[in-house]
Amino acid sequence: MHSAFIVLSVLLAVEMAVTGAPKVFQLSVVRASAEHLGVSVALDRMIGLAQVSAAVGLLLGITFPALSVVTAAAVCLLMCGAVGYHVKARDNVVAMLPAVLTAAACAAVVVLAAGATGGSLLPNL
Repeated sequence: MHSAFIVLSVLLAVEMAVTGAPKVFQLSVVRASAEHLGVSVALDRMIGLAQVSAAVGLLLGITFPALSVVTAAAVCLLMCGAVGYHVKARDNVVAMLPAVLTAAACAAVVVLAAGATGGSLLPNL
């Protein structure tokens, strides 16, 4: 297993857990940011739940690389949505940078996970 794959997966899992859990519980600091972006409470909770689930998927994906591919691709799409909300709120590029960097890290996890499976994401049937 490639060490970069493991390190990136763990770092992304920590990021997803740390940023997702406050959204699930609607802590005030997170709520202010969501209101700025025009995100409803229900959608913000759903995003937080998706992030916490992604943390679990990324950690399990270390053992099952095919799960990492699916999870990292889903997080990449989630980050594309985040960039879209920042654009809609007319935020500057600096505000979008965390989402863009997270998406780039997810793309790297997809590539590394595919390499960890030997290019075959499906088990031999």
